[in-house]
Amino acid sequence: MPYAQVAVDSGRPQRDPFTYLVPDDLAVSVGHGVLVPFGRQVLQGIVLRLEDVADIAGPRPIRSLIDATTLLTPSQIQLASWISEYYQAGIFESVALFLAPGFSRKPLRMLRPTSISDASVLQALSPRQSEVLTAITRRAPISIERLDALRDGKTAPTIRALLRIDLLHEVYTLTVPKLHRRVEQTVSLAVFPDDARAAIKAWPRSKRSRRADLVEGLLAGPLPLQQARRLVGGRAQLDRELAQGWLVESTSNDAVRLSLEPDAAHAAIDQLRRNAAERRAVAILQFLLEGPRAPADLHSVAGVSRKDVDALIEDGLVIRDSVEVERDSLVRRSVGRIAAAVLTGDQQEAYAAIGSAINLTNADRREALPAMAARSCLLRGVSGSGKTEVYLAAVDLALSLGLRSIVLVPEIALTPQTVDRFRQRFERVVVWHSGLSQGERFDTWNRIREGRVDVVVGSRSALFTPLPELGLIVIDEEHEWTYKQTEPAPRYHLREVVEQYARLIGAVAVLGSAPPDVVTAARARAGRYTELRLPQRVQRIDATDPSSPLQSAPLPAVSVVDMRAELKEGNRSIFSRALAGAIDDALSNDEQVILFLNRRGAASLVCRSCGTARECDRCSVPYTYHAPIDRSRYAARAHGMDRLRCHECGRSETPSDVCPTCREPSLRPMGHGTQDLEQEVERRFPLARALRFDRDAVAARDGHERILRRFREGEANVLVGTQMIAKGHDIPAVTVVGVVNADLALRFPDYTGPERTFQLLTQVAGRAGRGPRGGPAPSPRGRPAPWRRCSRPARSSRRRRGRRARRVRQRRL
Repeated sequence: MPYAQVAVDSGRPQRDPFTYLVPDDLAVSVGHGVLVPFGRQVLQGIVLRLEDVADIAGPRPIRSLIDATTLLTPSQIQLASWISEYYQAGIFESVALFLAPGFSRKPLRMLRPTSISDASVLQALSPRQSEVLTAITRRAPISIERLDALRDGKTAPTIRALLRIDLLHEVYTLTVPKLHRRVEQTVSLAVFPDDARAAIKAWPRSKRSRRADLVEGLLAGPLPLQQARRLVGGRAQLDRELAQGWLVESTSNDAVRLSLEPDAAHAAIDQLRRNAAERRAVAILQFLLEGPRAPADLHSVAGVSRKDVDALIEDGLVIRDSVEVERDSLVRRSVGRIAAAVLTGDQQEAYAAIGSAINLTNADRREALPAMAARSCLLRGVSGSGKTEVYLAAVDLALSLGLRSIVLVPEIALTPQTVDRFRQRFERVVVWHSGLSQGERFDTWNRIREGRVDVVVGSRSALFTPLPELGLIVIDEEHEWTYKQTEPAPRYHLREVVEQYARLIGAVAVLGSAPPDVVTAARARAGRYTELRLPQRVQRIDATDPSSPLQSAPLPAVSVVDMRAELKEGNRSIFSRALAGAIDDALSNDEQVILFLNRRGAASLVCRSCGTARECDRCSVPYTYHAPIDRSRYAARAHGMDRLRCHECGRSETPSDVCPTCREPSLRPMGHGTQDLEQEVERRFPLARALRFDRDAVAARDGHERILRRFREGEANVLVGTQMIAKGHDIPAVTVVGVVNADLALRFPDYTGPERTFQLLTQVAGRAGRGPRGGPAPSPRGRPAPWRRCSRPARSSRRRRGRRARRVRQRRL
C-alpha cells in the first residue's frame, strides 16, 4: 500500500514532511491537496512524494482530498523543496508560495448520526445524550461549533461518548471559500432582435392624446389654423406647441405645418399614445437591443422597476440570467497596438544570443532530456539603451515557439508602464503584484492556470504563478534589493530561485541591468551567465511615433557638487547653486525636473543638548519625523498631523520635546526628507508645481499610477521622491535630475551601501535626457553657469557674519 510524504499546514516552520497512509479508495497523486490528521486536529497539506515504504511505524491515513485536480506540478514541488533546503525554511511555507489565493481554509469537524438497527441502544442513553443526538439528527450534518452554540457549550464529553458507541459518524470538510468567481445577474432579450423590434412597433397605444392627433393630421400636409386649434385643444395650447419649435406657422395662408421628419413624427406619436408603463416596457426592449444589461443599468438608464422587467419576462420577451465576470485591473486601461521596432546592431546581437538559448531550450524540451543546463543571460545596458525592446523581441520569439514568458520588475510603481509596453505588442498579458484586490488575484490566477495568458508582468511573486509551458523568465533591474524577500518567511533571493527554476523546467533566464549586482557581474565573468552588452543609449527618430526607428543618443551629462564648498561660499540652501540654476532654466523652458532624496518624511528628532536621536524601541532605528502640513513641528501639531514613524517596523508615536536620555526639553527636527524637499521646492521656485512620490504619498490603491500619470500629462513639472522614481520611468520631458544628499546611503549600516549608492545614482541619472530635448550641459566642477551665478547666499552670509561679530563685541564690552 503506498505512502505519501505530505507538507502539513501546521503553523510551525517544520522542514520535513510527514508520512501518511494512502487509503485504497483515494486516488492520490503528487501535488494533490489533502486533509490529514495532525495530533487532535485535521489540517490541510500538499502531497510531495509517493513512496512504497514508510519511514515510520503505523502511519495514520489521509482523510480526504481537497480537490480532484492537482494543485502543484512536479517542477513546482521540486523548487519548493529546494527553497526549503537552501534557505532553511519551513516546507509548507515554501510550498505555499505556489498555492492559489484563498487556499488556506479552516477544516470543520462535521457530525452525522449513524443508522441504528438495535433500538435498545437508544434506551440505554442518558437524557443528555438523547438530547444531543436528537439535535444532531435534526440538523445533520452539523459542526461541533454550531452544536455548542445551540446547546450552550459543554457537548464535547457527550459527543465522545456517542462516537464510542458508534451512534455518530464524524466527517471533515473545509469552510466556505472566501474567494470565488464573481457572478452577476443580467437581463437580456429572450427573442431575436428582429422579433423584439416587431414587438416594439406593435406595442399597445392605449393613451388618448390631442398632440398625437395633431401630429397625425399634419403628416398628410399643412392644416388651417382653426382645424389645428380644434385638434390640439384651443388657441393657448397651439401657441405653446408653436413655441416648442416642432410646429411652424405660415402667415401667408393662415396654416400650420410640421417641422419634424416623418420618422421622428411617428416616434413622437408612439410616445404620446403610450402610457407610462407602455413607455417603460418599450424603453427596456430598446435598451436590451444593444446587448445584455445588469438590472442596475436598466433602473438607472431606463428608469424602470423590477415589476416592469417581470412583466416582460411573463410575456416571454426578456430573460434573467447569471454570468461569470472576470475581475481584471487592466480592463479599464486601453492601449493601442504598435508594431515591433527595428532593433539596432547591439540590440540585434543581444536578441540573437537570447534567441539561440531559447531555441536550444525548446529542442531539449522536445527531446525530453532528464536534466537541462540553465541558460542564463546578463543583459548589461546603459540607461535608455533599449533593454525592453530586446525583452519584447525575445518574448515574441518564445510565443512563436509555443512558449510563455514571465517578466519581473522590482517595484509596483514600474508595473503599469511595463505592462502597457507589453500589451501594445501582445494580446494575452496580465499583471500580478500585491497591489491587486483579492478578487482580481483569484481571477487572474485562474486565467493563468487555464492557459489563457501568454505573458505575466509583475513583482517577485509573479514567478510562482502557474503559467504552463514557461520558456522565458526576465528579471528587469536585477540588482534591486526588492528582489530579496525578507518578511514573511520563506526568505529568499529571487535571482537564485529563478536560476534554479529555469534549470528545473528548461527555461531561459534573462537578467537585465545598467549597474548589475556585484555577484551577477562576477558570475558573468566566470562564464556562468552569458554577458550581453548595450553600450549606447537610443531614442526614436520621431518621438511622437511609437513605431519610429531607433537611433543613438548621448548619455546625460553629470555634475558633482561638493556642498562643503558651497557652504564655505555662503550657500546654506538644500540646493547647490548649479542645481538651482538648472531647475530655473528647465521650468522657464516648460521642461520637467526630477529631484531624488532617498529619505522620506521630514527629519529626525535630535536632542540639541546631548545629541541623542529618538529611536524606535523595537528596532533601534532612528524615528523619522513626518509633518505633512508644515516643516514646523508646532504648526503641524496644531493640525494633529505630526508623527514619529519607524520605517523598519511601521511603529508610530506622537513626538515629545523631552529627550529620553538627558530629560531636557530640547528635541528638535534635524535633517531633510522628501516632505521638506517638496515644500522647499514650492517656496524657492515660483514656477514649480511639485508632486511627491514616495511610500507615504502612494499608500492608496493605484496611488503610484495616478501620481505618475499626472506628472506625465504635465499637471506638475517637478517630481520629488525616493528610490521609487529612480528606476524604469521613461518621461521625455524630463531634462534635469537632481540628487540631494547623494552620499546619504553611504552612512547606512549596510555593507552594500557603496554598491547600492552607485546603482541608485546610475539609475536616477538615467531618467534625464530621454527625450529629444536632451539634458543640460554641465558646469565646470559643479560651479553655476555664468548666467546663473548666485550672489544672494553670499550677501546673506556676510550679513550673518556681521551680526555675529557685533554680538561678540557687545559681550566683550
